[in-house]
This record gives sequence, structure tokens and C-alpha cells, in this order.
Amino acid sequence: MDIQCIIIESANDKRRVEDYLKVYLSGKITGDSNYKEKFASMTEELLSYGYTVFNPAVLPDGFEYEDYMSLDLKILSKCDAIFLLRDWKNSPGAKREYEEALKLGLKILSEDDLKIRRTLNQLCVDTIKISEIEIENGIETEWAVQMKELSEKIQKRVGEFDLTKTEIENFNSLCDELNSDERNYFINEFIKDGDKQLEYDLLENIQTNDDEAKRRFSQMFVVAGDLVEMTAGMKVYEAV
Repeated sequence: MDIQCIIIESANDKRRVEDYLKVYLSGKITGDSNYKEKFASMTEELLSYGYTVFNPAVLPDGFEYEDYMSLDLKILSKCDAIFLLRDWKNSPGAKREYEEALKLGLKILSEDDLKIRRTLNQLCVDTIKISEIEIENGIETEWAVQMKELSEKIQKRVGEFDLTKTEIENFNSLCDELNSDERNYFINEFIKDGDKQLEYDLLENIQTNDDEAKRRFSQMFVVAGDLVEMTAGMKVYEAV
């Protein structure tokens, strides 16, 4: 079996090959019994945003540590960026990969570079769920249909963000592309009440043992508030 087909995965969309950003995923492996799931989850998320991902956690067993490092550093040199998982500082190997990425002049990415996309995606998921319930029950049908369509459009657009630009630049471009009606719904309904929805999501998870979910929803709750501030000065068109 061709190992390249296993460990290098690409997003499946219509972008040109040169538009993909090749990312090396770096984090703690040795001493973490959950490392395969951790790397797989982040790989799936990065793929959904259009990145091409090298996941070192799926390399076969049986090689010496330095053999793995030699291969990893060679692949790293062919990438455009390194993506650092939260625990990378606890891994001597990941720290070596980070230092090599700096020498190579690669782009340094972390979960902070995904926070707007994560927040928008979660708001889309929540809004679509609420809209479908209201459509099914015949409640505020026009509003629900508009919000569902807008959420599906945003969800698709988030997966098409320009990977050479910052999230804020992409967010502003998304807002500019919306027509007047869409922008009204986006700012006055989708974004304005986003922190309340994510606060509800956070409260739902607060009593669970899923620390990762609680951490993510806490971050998204903060980001939702930031998005309200970012859109506060944007032009909207009041309904007549």
C-alpha cells in the first residue's frame, strides 16, 4: 500500500493544486495514549477548511524514534506551514519540528488561527437545527427559511476561505459578498445573538467530562462577542 496515500490527505474541492496550503501537523505523540484520535480529529477539521495535511500519527509502528524524526523533518521541508497542537511544547520532537519550521521560514499555525471558522461553523450548525425545527412546526417559517439558507451559504463559504489570508480578512470578505438582505440577517440575527447561543451550548457541556468540548465552546463564546464588535460598524439596511 502506498504510504503517501495514507498520511497525506487533501481537501476534495475545486481549487487548483497551487491554491492548497500543505500543512504539517505537530504535537505530542510519545506518552499520549490518545494521540491517534487527537491527530485524526484535527486532520479532519483542517481538511474541511481546504488544507492538505500531513499526519505523522498514522505512520506504521516498528521504526526507531530517530527514523521517525528523520522522515518527519523531510516531509516538513516540503510543507508550507506547521500546525501546532495545544500540547506541542510538551513534546521534544514537536519542539524540534517547530525549530526546523522557523529555519525553513514556514508559516506557523495554531488553533487560534481557526477560532473564527470554528465559531461560524458552530453558529451555522445551531441555526440550521433551530430553523429546521421551526419550519417543521410552522413557526416563523419565512425567518427560519432565510436563516437556514444563509447558514448553509456561510458554512460553504467558510470551507472556501483563502488560506493565504488571515481569518479577519476572510471574515470581512465574506461580509462584503453578502447582499443587503443577507447582510441584515447575518449581522442582526446570526451574529448579534451568537454569543447567547454559544453560551447555551457551553452550559449544556459544562457538567460533562469532555474538557476539550468545554474549552472549545468557551473560546467560541468569547469569539462570538468579538464578532459582534467587528460587525458593529458595518452598514446594514433597515427593513422598510
